[in-house]
Amino acid sequence: MEGPFVRITTALPSEQCADAPIAFLDRDGVINRGRAGYVNRPSEVELLDGAAEAIGRLKRHGYLVCVVTNQSPISRGLWGPTQLDAIHQHVQTALLALDEDAHIDAFITCPHRYEDGCGCRKPLPAMLALGHRMLRLHPVGPTPLANAGPQHYPVDWWGEPPKAPHVRDAMVGDRRSDLGAGWGFGARLFRVSGHVGLDQVIDRVLDEHDGGDDFQP
Repeated sequence: MEGPFVRITTALPSEQCADAPIAFLDRDGVINRGRAGYVNRPSEVELLDGAAEAIGRLKRHGYLVCVVTNQSPISRGLWGPTQLDAIHQHVQTALLALDEDAHIDAFITCPHRYEDGCGCRKPLPAMLALGHRMLRLHPVGPTPLANAGPQHYPVDWWGEPPKAPHVRDAMVGDRRSDLGAGWGFGARLFRVSGHVGLDQVIDRVLDEHDGGDDFQP
């Protein structure tokens, strides 16, 4: 199990993607409710109130939307990539049923446990960097689920955060590890309560003058 699993779903022209800001969203606690024993199957997906409309608003404001999620059940052997893909397809279908613009352009998933010592698990920012490359630098159009291979993105946790590729890039999450990944990429950071999710901060994310939440590595 070498690296993150990636599904690209956008069909936007490459020139439109190149200059677009990206909203990087954690999944559980941002789009859907988290569960103590993980979200293990599509039937366990429960969207948070306002999540679909918030993603639709992001799209209507020109954002690409990239889900970046840690899902250690894969490494733990509880279920595999096929089940992951089914869950994400259900998330997308449920979102579009509530807002026809609530399209997620990419799902990127780290399948590892903390103790696996991978280079892609948040708070490392490698999944964000991969989303940036695949959506903006080398857009490939819609692709089936694939293993992206080993990822590494150097972070100086004792220095200053890097400058994000786009001034409006944002990371939204309900955990410190989400903010750490966003900090390491240089994105604006927005922390939410896991029972409220994206709707809690969508007005702030869309405000280009909002620099996001403070974070100390």
